[in-house]
Amino acid sequence: MTTYRLKFTTESDATFGRGDGLASLIDAEVQHDIYGLPFLGGRSLKGLLEEECASILFALHPMKDQQFYDAARHLFGIPGSSDSDEAILHIGDAKLPEDLRNAIAIASEVENNKLEREQVLNSLTAIRRQTAISESGAPKKGSLRAMRVILRETPFEAELIFNQNPSDMDMPLLAACVKAFRRAGTGRNRGRGELTARLCNDKGEDVTDKHVTIFEKKVIG
Repeated sequence: MTTYRLKFTTESDATFGRGDGLASLIDAEVQHDIYGLPFLGGRSLKGLLEEECASILFALHPMKDQQFYDAARHLFGIPGSSDSDEAILHIGDAKLPEDLRNAIAIASEVENNKLEREQVLNSLTAIRRQTAISESGAPKKGSLRAMRVILRETPFEAELIFNQNPSDMDMPLLAACVKAFRRAGTGRNRGRGELTARLCNDKGEDVTDKHVTIFEKKVIG
């Protein structure tokens, strides 16, 4: 198996929502683990990269070059396809860096001065409130909502595992998707969840631009 890592840092407050909240406190809670560490689920991350891939393929459609579509199928598979058409790429959850996670896990399990989950979560997030405004300029009744956000400049990384060797076009297309990946989470179309993403090899080396250059050369022909 071949392993890469997708690394990104939030450039603005972000909400990687879990679909529920806390009664009388928060309408939208972020996904977090048993230690209070926020994360972005691998399935959600795959969907966001697929969206970027679809946009790229749409832009390249006039070329009608089959190699791009083959690479997209290799990377992400075909929805509802048979086993023979399954994706060769598995995308893990995007979590905080491993050394930080390990340190917090150790601190959370020490009996004396035990670090509580809420302490960890509150140190990495904040609660933002917003309300809808009527035409008169007054807040609309019952429209106040509270949303937890992950603070900007929070780093995340996800493991990318290929169960087969990627083809010549797979990595360039994946790198292009990663570079185009600039927003995630609830409210990403309203200014939240801005991020900068990079593709790294198993040694931690940034290989984004190297593969994007190959992609650009393929496009230009």
